Amino acid sequence: MFSARFWGSLASIFMLLPAAAPACDDCAKCNGTGSCTKVVQVPCTVMKTVTETCYREEQRIETVLVPKTITVEKQVPYEYNALVCVEKVDEQVIEVKTPKFRWVDQEYEMMVPAKDTVTKMRKRTECVPVTETKTCVEDQGCWKIEMVASETCGGCKCTEKKVWCPNPVEVTKEVTVMKEVCVEEPYTCEVDIMVPIKKTRKVKEYFTKTETKTIKHPYKSMEYRKKTKMVTASIPECVQVEEQRTVTVKVPYTVEKQVPCTVMKTVEQTCACDCGCGS
Repeated sequence: MFSARFWGSLASIFMLLPAAAPACDDCAKCNGTGSCTKVVQVPCTVMKTVTETCYREEQRIETVLVPKTITVEKQVPYEYNALVCVEKVDEQVIEVKTPKFRWVDQEYEMMVPAKDTVTKMRKRTECVPVTETKTCVEDQGCWKIEMVASETCGGCKCTEKKVWCPNPVEVTKEVTVMKEVCVEEPYTCEVDIMVPIKKTRKVKEYFTKTETKTIKHPYKSMEYRKKTKMVTASIPECVQVEEQRTVTVKVPYTVEKQVPCTVMKTVEQTCACDCGCGS
């Protein structure tokens, strides 16, 4: 099969080659033949044997380790709370106040009698002439002579008598009157006063001294405390157990195959000479 393909390719190459040129006696390349031979690389397809790895499935029995949980009795520590009597001390901080005193200097004021000259104001009354306008009733009458009866004449009006005829009239007049006026005048006199003076004396000053004192009160109380004891307990453990299983595995095997591949082959090729003798 390979040889048939090779010779078929070679025949097609020869068909494409040009015809041989006439011989030329003077050509040094073709020696007068008119054609030359050269080596060329020609691709060709050949069959190649290759080895391929394939896999097939097979059933096998194998032993494997399988984890399994089992119960095991063991002595384990057990913690529990128990009431126990505990002695304690309660500390109490108190303040103790103690009254005390100290002598200190004290300034004080004392009033003593003294004389002082002061200016005072006094009031006195004096009469002052004042002009005022007053409205009064003035009698502006006149005297008239009237005939009146007398006892001697038997009751006839034969005696003349001067009679005042009143005529009251309101008139406004300016009059000068004396009025009492209160006048203030200063005068100087001595008075008795009390003057403060400063003195110093020793007095007791009372204060409170505060001290801190700690008092301890012991007492007992019941409290929970953690205790441990060993007890028997069933504890689950994980162990490895052998177990047979049927498993499917892939087994490799090799297979030879013929596959086509293209290779370059060296062949001699006849061609027309380029010396020009063929022309």
